[in-house]
Amino acid sequence: MSDSVSSEAGLGHAVRASDSRSGSILAGRAIFLIAFLALWQAAVAYGFADPAFVSSPTSIVEAFWKLVEDGDLAPNLLTTLVEIMISFALSVVLGIASALVLDRSDWLNRILSPFLTAFNSMPRIALGPLFILWFGIGIASKVVLAVSLGYFIMLLSTLGGLKNVDRDLLLMSRLFGASELRLFRDVRLPWALPSIFAGLRLTLIYCSGGAVIGEMIAAQSGLGLLVQSFSGRFDVASVMALILVVAFLVMALTALMDWVERRLLEWSKGSTDVPG
Repeated sequence: MSDSVSSEAGLGHAVRASDSRSGSILAGRAIFLIAFLALWQAAVAYGFADPAFVSSPTSIVEAFWKLVEDGDLAPNLLTTLVEIMISFALSVVLGIASALVLDRSDWLNRILSPFLTAFNSMPRIALGPLFILWFGIGIASKVVLAVSLGYFIMLLSTLGGLKNVDRDLLLMSRLFGASELRLFRDVRLPWALPSIFAGLRLTLIYCSGGAVIGEMIAAQSGLGLLVQSFSGRFDVASVMALILVVAFLVMALTALMDWVERRLLEWSKGSTDVPG
């Protein structure tokens, strides 16, 4: 009885310690951000940095509100968001599907591996104008460019996770009569999920970058088009404001993905993190 009480007390202490650490992390982030912005503003105000090259936090805020008031931000943000979501979904579906096929067929994996490496090594920025030529200046060319970046990340992360399943665990599961379907569902897939989610984060980042870069090359609308336009006018504040919009957009999507990961991988919580 006393052991049970002490265990519950220890668990409660660990939970409170975890909540306390979460609060301190948020406070630390806020302090770091405020200090960074204050130093930036002070450097510009006292002449240590040229606002023509680095702008300032207050100028960026003013440029952001001007974009909102002029109605330029919302439609272009929507275009970029649609491109990111489509390219991300295609990268995930195609990458995971390809990884499953290559994982099941070592023969096919050996044949395609050098070609996949060659395609992945191609500079996408150099291919961007070709994608514009082949698919036009609409959304399609931006999606293709972003998928060409995200697909390989998703493929390699998923394949790596599936290939690195503990062999003893697979052997024990087979000895207990697990079928291939159940082996995949209960052993291989859960084991690969951390690698898959790591790939999802990188895929989201690269798809976002690919979409914006494609818009900067040639586009009818999008945040990248605005960045290119304001860059031509040497409007550093507006460029920085748009870059921060993209950054916060990706941060919000990544936070949503982290929440989903915590829900799906709740079974592994605490496997390596031991409260001190």
